[in-house]
Amino acid sequence: MGALAPVVFKVADGITAIDTFMGGRARYTAGYLLDAAEPTLVETGPGTSVESVTAALDHLGIAPDELAHIALTHIHLDHAGGVGSLSRRFPRAAIWVHERGVPHLAEPTRLVASTARVWGEREMQELFGPVEPVPEDRLHPLEDGDVIELGDR
Repeated sequence: MGALAPVVFKVADGITAIDTFMGGRARYTAGYLLDAAEPTLVETGPGTSVESVTAALDHLGIAPDELAHIALTHIHLDHAGGVGSLSRRFPRAAIWVHERGVPHLAEPTRLVASTARVWGEREMQELFGPVEPVPEDRLHPLEDGDVIELGDR
């Protein structure tokens, strides 16, 4: 699959949507860049989205050492499957996820296996792609009601 031109658009004041091109499909899933003193990506999309999300962040002027946070609403692969790869490309970003998701991102074997059971191996690879673990020291667990400070937001 060739690289697709970044597709980004403002959805609210200080929030820019990033088309993740899940499985090469436009307008299927999205991540969101929060404009703040500590720039934050909400959702990564799946492993098939890593190149698209990286290109979009570059297009938006976010260098690899400038992304401060990656926040995940939940660990399904369409929302979080690319977080391991993106954590390596953006080495300063803290990875925020609900406390119950932490072990699955540190060791995604069971998460990948359950996704393959639901979607089938071929479809899973096509849509979600590779899933890399996130180094445990990068993971920050959240409990219900927690707030992530973004500097000025």
